[in-house]
Amino acid sequence: MNKIKRLAVRTQALFLMGLVVTPLFAQLPSHLREYPLADRKASGDLVAPIFNGWTPNDNGSVTMLFGFANRNREEVVDIPLGPNNFIEPAQFDGVQPTHFPVYNRGGFVGINERGAFAVTVPADMAGTEVVWTLKHAGYEYSVPGRATSTTYEMSDGERALGSLAPAIRFDIDGAESTTREGIMAARVAASVGIPVNLSAYVQDRGNRADYPEQSKLLFYPLGTEWVLHQGPSVPELEPALITGSDRAEAGFSQSSAEDWTHVQTNATFWEPGEYIIRLRADNFLAPDTRFDNMCCWSNVYVPVTVTP
Repeated sequence: MNKIKRLAVRTQALFLMGLVVTPLFAQLPSHLREYPLADRKASGDLVAPIFNGWTPNDNGSVTMLFGFANRNREEVVDIPLGPNNFIEPAQFDGVQPTHFPVYNRGGFVGINERGAFAVTVPADMAGTEVVWTLKHAGYEYSVPGRATSTTYEMSDGERALGSLAPAIRFDIDGAESTTREGIMAARVAASVGIPVNLSAYVQDRGNRADYPEQSKLLFYPLGTEWVLHQGPSVPELEPALITGSDRAEAGFSQSSAEDWTHVQTNATFWEPGEYIIRLRADNFLAPDTRFDNMCCWSNVYVPVTVTP
Protein backbone atom coordinates (compact mmCIF):
# COMPACT_ATOMS: atom_id res chain seq x y z
CA MET A 1 0.00 0.00 0.00
CA ASN A 2 1.49 3.33 -1.06
CA LYS A 3 1.64 6.40 1.20
CA ILE A 4 -1.46 8.02 -0.33
CA LYS A 5 -3.61 4.93 0.30
CA ARG A 6 -2.33 4.57 3.88
CA LEU A 7 -3.15 8.19 4.57
CA ALA A 8 -6.66 7.75 3.13
CA VAL A 9 -7.30 4.68 5.31
CA ARG A 10 -6.15 6.48 8.46
CA THR A 11 -8.27 9.52 7.68
CA GLN A 12 -11.34 7.33 7.16
CA ALA A 13 -10.70 5.48 10.45
CA LEU A 14 -10.40 8.72 12.38
CA PHE A 15 -13.60 9.99 10.78
CA LEU A 16 -15.51 6.84 11.75
CA MET A 17 -14.19 7.06 15.32
CA GLY A 18 -15.44 10.63 15.48
CA LEU A 19 -18.91 9.50 14.40
CA VAL A 20 -18.99 7.07 17.34
CA VAL A 21 -17.36 9.21 20.02
CA THR A 22 -19.27 12.44 19.34
CA PRO A 23 -22.78 10.97 19.92
CA LEU A 24 -21.59 9.20 23.11
CA PHE A 25 -20.12 12.44 24.41
CA ALA A 26 -23.37 14.26 23.61
CA GLN A 27 -25.32 11.72 25.65
CA LEU A 28 -23.38 12.56 28.82
CA PRO A 29 -24.98 15.00 31.27
CA SER A 30 -23.34 18.41 30.87
CA HIS A 31 -21.66 18.30 34.29
CA LEU A 32 -20.00 14.96 33.48
CA ARG A 33 -18.54 16.34 30.25
CA GLU A 34 -16.30 18.55 32.38
CA TYR A 35 -15.12 15.87 34.80
CA PRO A 36 -12.57 14.55 35.57
CA LEU A 37 -10.19 15.58 32.75
CA ALA A 38 -11.18 19.24 32.53
CA ASP A 39 -9.02 21.90 34.14
CA ARG A 40 -10.12 22.91 37.61
CA LYS A 41 -12.04 26.16 37.76
CA ALA A 42 -11.11 29.06 39.99
CA SER A 43 -14.68 28.95 41.35
CA GLY A 44 -18.00 27.34 40.57
CA ASP A 45 -16.54 23.83 40.45
CA LEU A 46 -17.77 20.79 42.34
CA VAL A 47 -17.20 19.60 45.89
CA ALA A 48 -17.13 15.80 46.04
CA PRO A 49 -17.82 13.61 49.08
CA ILE A 50 -15.34 10.74 49.38
CA PHE A 51 -15.52 7.39 51.15
CA ASN A 52 -12.06 6.67 52.54
CA GLY A 53 -12.61 3.20 53.95
CA TRP A 54 -13.94 1.17 56.86
CA THR A 55 -12.65 -0.48 60.02
CA PRO A 56 -14.21 -3.53 61.72
CA ASN A 57 -14.69 -3.27 65.47
CA ASP A 58 -14.55 -6.01 68.10
CA ASN A 59 -18.25 -5.66 68.94
CA GLY A 60 -19.34 -6.32 65.35
CA SER A 61 -19.92 -2.69 64.47
CA VAL A 62 -18.17 -0.99 61.56
CA THR A 63 -16.63 2.48 61.47
CA MET A 64 -16.78 4.27 58.11
CA LEU A 65 -14.38 7.08 57.27
CA PHE A 66 -15.21 10.00 54.95
CA GLY A 67 -13.37 12.93 53.40
CA PHE A 68 -13.92 15.34 50.54
CA ALA A 69 -12.32 17.06 47.56
CA ASN A 70 -12.96 20.70 46.66
CA ARG A 71 -12.04 20.96 42.97
CA ASN A 72 -12.00 24.76 42.97
CA ARG A 73 -8.58 26.36 42.69
CA GLU A 74 -9.61 29.38 44.76
CA GLU A 75 -13.18 29.18 46.05
CA VAL A 76 -13.58 28.02 49.63
CA VAL A 77 -17.05 26.49 49.77
CA ASP A 78 -19.56 26.39 52.63
CA ILE A 79 -22.57 24.08 52.35
CA PRO A 80 -24.84 24.15 55.44
CA LEU A 81 -26.44 20.99 56.74
CA GLY A 82 -29.74 20.39 55.00
CA PRO A 83 -30.96 19.58 51.48
CA ASN A 84 -27.55 20.30 49.94
CA ASN A 85 -25.45 18.47 52.54
CA PHE A 86 -26.96 15.40 54.17
CA ILE A 87 -26.30 11.80 55.16
CA GLU A 88 -28.67 8.85 54.92
CA PRO A 89 -29.83 7.03 57.01
CA ALA A 90 -30.80 10.19 58.89
CA GLN A 91 -29.53 8.88 62.23
CA PHE A 92 -25.98 9.48 60.99
CA ASP A 93 -26.69 12.95 59.61
CA GLY A 94 -25.15 16.04 61.19
CA VAL A 95 -21.56 14.99 61.87
CA GLN A 96 -20.23 15.90 58.41
CA PRO A 97 -18.36 19.14 57.65
CA THR A 98 -20.06 22.20 56.20
CA HIS A 99 -16.79 24.02 55.42
CA PHE A 100 -14.69 22.87 52.45
CA PRO A 101 -11.29 24.59 52.09
CA VAL A 102 -9.07 24.45 49.04
CA TYR A 103 -6.13 22.06 49.43
CA ASN A 104 -3.12 21.53 47.22
CA ARG A 105 -0.99 19.05 49.15
CA GLY A 106 0.66 17.47 46.14
CA GLY A 107 1.47 13.78 45.81
CA PHE A 108 -1.22 11.15 46.03
CA VAL A 109 -3.42 13.17 48.38
CA GLY A 110 -3.53 16.28 46.19
CA ILE A 111 -6.74 18.25 46.72
CA ASN A 112 -8.28 15.68 49.07
CA GLU A 113 -9.05 16.11 52.74
CA ARG A 114 -9.08 12.63 54.22
CA GLY A 115 -10.72 11.41 57.38
CA ALA A 116 -12.63 14.60 58.17
CA PHE A 117 -15.20 12.54 60.08
CA ALA A 118 -16.37 8.99 60.68
CA VAL A 119 -19.57 7.20 61.66
CA THR A 120 -20.02 3.85 63.35
CA VAL A 121 -22.70 1.50 62.05
CA PRO A 122 -23.85 -0.80 64.86
CA ALA A 123 -23.67 -4.57 64.49
CA ASP A 124 -27.45 -4.91 64.20
CA MET A 125 -27.31 -2.71 61.07
CA ALA A 126 -24.65 -4.77 59.35
CA GLY A 127 -24.64 -4.21 55.60
CA THR A 128 -26.24 -0.76 55.82
CA GLU A 129 -24.90 1.79 53.36
CA VAL A 130 -24.16 5.24 54.74
CA VAL A 131 -24.61 7.71 51.87
CA TRP A 132 -23.28 11.29 51.96
CA THR A 133 -24.66 13.76 49.40
CA LEU A 134 -23.26 17.19 48.49
CA LYS A 135 -24.80 19.69 46.08
CA HIS A 136 -22.96 22.79 44.91
CA ALA A 137 -22.81 25.01 41.82
CA GLY A 138 -25.23 22.79 39.90
CA TYR A 139 -23.33 19.60 40.72
CA GLU A 140 -24.70 16.78 42.86
CA TYR A 141 -22.64 13.84 44.07
CA SER A 142 -23.41 11.06 46.52
CA VAL A 143 -20.93 8.54 47.88
CA PRO A 144 -21.95 5.32 49.64
CA GLY A 145 -19.99 4.03 52.60
CA ARG A 146 -19.93 0.25 52.34
CA ALA A 147 -18.23 -2.38 54.45
CA THR A 148 -18.43 -5.04 51.76
CA SER A 149 -15.01 -4.88 50.10
CA THR A 150 -11.68 -5.73 51.70
CA THR A 151 -10.13 -3.24 49.29
CA TYR A 152 -11.46 -0.47 51.53
CA GLU A 153 -10.84 -2.26 54.82
CA MET A 154 -8.43 -0.49 57.15
CA SER A 155 -6.74 -1.47 60.40
CA ASP A 156 -6.32 0.59 63.55
CA GLY A 157 -3.48 -1.66 64.69
CA GLU A 158 0.25 -1.00 64.72
CA ARG A 159 1.95 0.14 61.54
CA ALA A 160 5.09 -1.46 60.15
CA LEU A 161 7.34 0.13 62.81
CA GLY A 162 4.87 0.29 65.68
CA SER A 163 3.12 3.61 65.06
CA LEU A 164 -0.46 4.05 66.22
CA ALA A 165 -3.00 6.86 65.96
CA PRO A 166 -2.19 9.51 68.59
CA ALA A 167 -4.27 9.97 71.71
CA ILE A 168 -6.16 13.23 72.38
CA ARG A 169 -7.82 14.36 75.59
CA PHE A 170 -9.52 17.61 76.51
CA ASP A 171 -8.68 17.09 80.18
CA ILE A 172 -5.50 15.36 81.25
CA ASP A 173 -7.51 12.75 83.18
CA GLY A 174 -10.58 12.82 80.95
CA ALA A 175 -12.01 10.84 78.04
CA GLU A 176 -9.62 9.92 75.24
CA SER A 177 -9.86 9.72 71.45
CA THR A 178 -7.60 7.53 69.33
CA THR A 179 -9.92 7.46 66.31
CA ARG A 180 -11.10 9.62 63.41
CA GLU A 181 -14.65 9.54 64.81
CA GLY A 182 -13.33 11.30 67.88
CA ILE A 183 -15.01 12.72 70.94
CA MET A 184 -16.84 16.01 71.54
CA ALA A 185 -15.63 18.56 74.07
CA ALA A 186 -17.87 20.45 76.45
CA ARG A 187 -19.47 23.41 74.70
CA VAL A 188 -17.45 26.61 74.74
CA ALA A 189 -19.04 30.06 74.98
CA ALA A 190 -17.52 32.94 73.01
CA SER A 191 -18.36 36.47 71.90
CA VAL A 192 -17.86 38.04 68.48
CA GLY A 193 -14.41 39.57 68.11
CA ILE A 194 -13.07 38.37 71.47
CA PRO A 195 -10.47 35.54 71.32
CA VAL A 196 -11.29 32.36 73.21
CA ASN A 197 -8.71 29.71 74.06
CA LEU A 198 -9.28 26.14 72.83
CA SER A 199 -6.95 23.48 74.18
CA ALA A 200 -6.31 19.76 74.42
CA TYR A 201 -3.60 17.25 75.31
CA VAL A 202 -1.96 14.96 72.74
CA GLN A 203 0.28 11.92 73.10
CA ASP A 204 2.28 9.70 70.76
CA ARG A 205 1.41 6.16 71.85
CA GLY A 206 3.41 4.15 69.31
CA ASN A 207 4.93 0.81 70.28
CA ARG A 208 8.38 1.28 68.70
CA ALA A 209 10.33 -0.53 71.40
CA ASP A 210 9.73 -3.76 69.46
CA TYR A 211 11.49 -2.30 66.39
CA PRO A 212 14.80 -0.96 67.77
CA GLU A 213 16.73 -1.73 64.58
CA GLN A 214 14.32 0.39 62.50
CA SER A 215 13.00 3.17 64.73
CA LYS A 216 15.30 6.02 65.66
CA LEU A 217 12.96 7.28 68.38
CA LEU A 218 10.44 5.71 70.72
CA PHE A 219 8.26 8.84 70.53
CA TYR A 220 7.86 11.40 67.77
CA PRO A 221 6.67 15.03 68.00
CA LEU A 222 3.03 15.22 66.94
CA GLY A 223 1.56 17.61 64.41
CA THR A 224 -1.71 19.36 65.24
CA GLU A 225 -4.17 21.34 63.13
CA TRP A 226 -7.30 23.22 64.22
CA VAL A 227 -9.82 23.58 61.38
CA LEU A 228 -13.37 24.86 61.00
CA HIS A 229 -15.66 21.85 60.70
CA GLN A 230 -19.05 23.54 60.86
CA GLY A 231 -20.10 27.17 61.23
CA PRO A 232 -21.45 30.28 59.50
CA SER A 233 -18.06 31.96 58.91
CA VAL A 234 -14.35 31.21 59.08
CA PRO A 235 -12.81 32.11 62.45
CA GLU A 236 -9.25 33.25 62.98
CA LEU A 237 -7.28 30.41 64.57
CA GLU A 238 -3.86 31.29 65.93
CA PRO A 239 -1.98 29.08 65.59
CA ALA A 240 -3.96 26.81 63.27
CA LEU A 241 -1.21 24.37 62.28
CA ILE A 242 1.94 23.16 64.02
CA THR A 243 3.69 20.26 62.30
CA GLY A 244 5.72 17.56 63.98
CA SER A 245 8.79 19.09 62.36
CA ASP A 246 7.95 22.45 63.95
CA ARG A 247 7.83 20.84 67.37
CA ALA A 248 11.03 18.92 66.74
CA GLU A 249 12.85 22.13 65.83
CA ALA A 250 11.48 23.75 68.99
CA GLY A 251 13.09 21.00 71.06
CA PHE A 252 10.00 18.94 71.83
CA SER A 253 10.67 15.67 73.62
CA GLN A 254 8.26 12.99 74.84
CA SER A 255 10.38 10.81 77.07
CA SER A 256 7.78 8.27 78.19
CA ALA A 257 4.37 6.84 77.35
CA GLU A 258 2.89 8.91 80.18
CA ASP A 259 3.95 12.27 78.71
CA TRP A 260 1.29 14.55 77.22
CA THR A 261 1.74 17.70 75.16
CA HIS A 262 -0.58 20.62 75.84
CA VAL A 263 -1.78 22.13 72.54
CA GLN A 264 -3.95 25.20 72.12
CA THR A 265 -5.21 27.86 69.75
CA ASN A 266 -6.83 31.25 70.20
CA ALA A 267 -10.05 31.35 68.18
CA THR A 268 -11.65 34.65 67.18
CA PHE A 269 -15.13 34.46 65.66
CA TRP A 270 -16.54 37.27 63.53
CA GLU A 271 -20.17 36.17 63.28
CA PRO A 272 -22.56 34.83 65.94
CA GLY A 273 -23.82 31.27 65.60
CA GLU A 274 -23.05 27.65 66.30
CA TYR A 275 -19.61 26.32 65.36
CA ILE A 276 -17.62 23.10 65.57
CA ILE A 277 -13.83 23.22 65.45
CA ARG A 278 -11.97 20.00 64.65
CA LEU A 279 -8.55 19.22 66.08
CA ARG A 280 -6.48 16.66 64.19
CA ALA A 281 -3.35 15.22 65.82
CA ASP A 282 -0.94 13.27 63.61
CA ASN A 283 2.43 11.54 63.90
CA PHE A 284 3.45 11.98 60.26
CA LEU A 285 7.03 12.58 61.37
CA ALA A 286 7.38 8.85 62.14
CA PRO A 287 8.77 6.77 59.24
CA ASP A 288 5.76 4.43 58.96
CA THR A 289 2.88 6.93 58.82
CA ARG A 290 1.70 9.27 56.07
CA PHE A 291 -1.48 11.12 55.16
CA ASP A 292 -1.25 9.34 51.79
CA ASN A 293 -1.43 5.94 53.50
CA MET A 294 -4.40 6.77 55.76
CA CYS A 295 -2.30 6.64 58.91
CA CYS A 296 -1.91 7.84 61.58
CA TRP A 297 -4.09 10.60 63.02
CA SER A 298 -6.99 11.13 65.40
CA ASN A 299 -9.79 13.71 65.57
CA VAL A 300 -11.67 15.52 68.31
CA TYR A 301 -14.32 18.23 68.01
CA VAL A 302 -15.02 21.41 69.97
CA PRO A 303 -18.54 22.94 69.79
CA VAL A 304 -18.59 26.71 70.24
CA THR A 305 -21.61 29.00 70.72
CA VAL A 306 -20.78 32.56 69.63
CA THR A 307 -22.98 35.45 70.76
CA PRO A 308 -22.89 39.07 69.56
